[in-house]
Order: sequence, then structure tokens, then C-alpha cells
Amino acid sequence: MKAPLFTIRSGGLSAVISALGAEVQNLRTDDGREYNWQGTPPYWTGRGPILFPATGAPWNETYTLQGKEYHMPKHGFAKEETFNVAGQTDDTLTLEYTPTDETRAWFPFDYTLRVRYQVTPGCLRADFEVENRESESLFFQIGGHPALAVPGFDKERAVNGYVRLIADKPAEEELYLIRAREQGCIQPGRFPVATTEDGLVPLCVDTFANEALIFEQGQVQAIELLDLEKRHVATVESDAPCWLVWQMQGVNSPFVCFEPWYGLPDNEGESRELSQRPFVQQAEGGQTWKGGFSVKI
Repeated sequence: MKAPLFTIRSGGLSAVISALGAEVQNLRTDDGREYNWQGTPPYWTGRGPILFPATGAPWNETYTLQGKEYHMPKHGFAKEETFNVAGQTDDTLTLEYTPTDETRAWFPFDYTLRVRYQVTPGCLRADFEVENRESESLFFQIGGHPALAVPGFDKERAVNGYVRLIADKPAEEELYLIRAREQGCIQPGRFPVATTEDGLVPLCVDTFANEALIFEQGQVQAIELLDLEKRHVATVESDAPCWLVWQMQGVNSPFVCFEPWYGLPDNEGESRELSQRPFVQQAEGGQTWKGGFSVKI
């Protein structure tokens, strides 16, 4: 049985969200233009999952907690779980998830995960809440995976658009990348960002030869998609400390993902205690952690 779909709208913009994984299915203007990637085979079939309680992969898909080893799938499990409706208006939708016996075997905590979407003219906002219903601290990672359709895509064209990295950094400080390699975990080293003369990242096979472009340490605050003529398409904004820009490896792709992550995969060869995972987030006992992102068109 298909998961329920919910539509919210405001000012000529509508969003369709699935109860399965609280995943955005459509982001469309009243003139029929679709901004959200539609998961069309043979390309990536996702559309914008929520990643929780892991962003990326723990080494060997395991972590330890108080000396015990636990399995954790890549990107966690929330994307495969059905959320319940906690509230809906014409322009807002709040979905929430509480753990099951199965997911407690992977992540043995008592919590509520909420994702609240709001549509305003020209913008879709996603707000995350992780409510810790225990007395001890809760450690987790969480992230968005917004997927934007690349307008005018041609698989035979070498470059199909551009990415602008928006960073609040002194001019003398250059952005750098880190990279995932074995098991999707972080390899040693920092790497330069390959850009055009005007500082843009081209959407082409060479850009993603090492898979995702990964930015850490709050280097980036927003990422903008530009079309082939370098005109604005959409911008994703977030206060997340880490970002990924991702397309499929080795093939021109009709989508690009700008992913704000509150967390990163483990380093290669380093299976960690949960509280020591990279950029791990924390909700104190009885408290609620908040984060999120916006997609502006």
C-alpha cells in the first residue's frame, strides 16, 4: 500500500510530501514548473529523503554505545519509516516519527522526530525537531537531501548548469573539500574546489569524479543552482555545519542534490562511540534540538 501524500500551498507554490520518510515529492509553481527531482530511472530514484539518525555511513555500518556494538545503515532508517501527521494547515504540514521495536534495535532511545514543512511565496521551509524523551543525553546526526531538477538537461552536453557556493568567509580563505572513499567514509586530506573563472562549479562528470563535494566546519551557508546561462534556479539555505553537493558518478545527471547535514560519515577505518561521531548533535534529557533548511526559488 502506498504511503499517504499531503499537499500544502501558498502564493503560487505547492509542495507534495509523502508520509514515507517525510520525503518531498514535488515542489511546483502554479504555471506547472517542477523544481523537485522526480526520481526517474535509470537515475537515482530518491526525491529528497530525511537522513536520521545518521548522515552517511558509520565505518562497517556500526557504532558503539556504552561498550555495546550496534548496526546503523547508511543515512539511518527514518527515510524508510512511515511518519504520522501531527498537524496540517493550508500551507504547513508537521509529520512525526517515534521509534519501533525494530528501529530500537539499531538506536535504543526514546525520542520523537518531527519534520515541519511550510510553504510561503517562493520558499519551502523544512524544520527539524528531535525531542529527547529520556533523562540522559541523546546523540544523533540528521540531514536534508533536497534534490533539484536541472533545467534543460541534455545527457550529451558536457556541462548542464552551475553551482554557486555561498560562504561567509574572508576573501583570503579558500574553500576546501573533503572526500568520501571506502565504505562512503571520509578519507584523509583536504582538496581544492575546481571552479570556473567566475567562481562557479560546473555540473559535469569531472566535478563528481570522486562522488560528492563535501564541505565541513561551517564553510558554506547556502548553495545556488544556476542554469546553463547562469540564471538563478533555486537556492538551499541552512545553518548546518556540513554540506554535500552530489550527482551520480560517471554519468551526466538531470538532478543535483544540495544536502545540509548536521553530521558526517566516520573516517576510514574508525568505528566510533556514538557520542564521538563527526559533528554529532546532542539533545539533553527532556530537551528538544532544532535545525532545518529552506529551498528558495
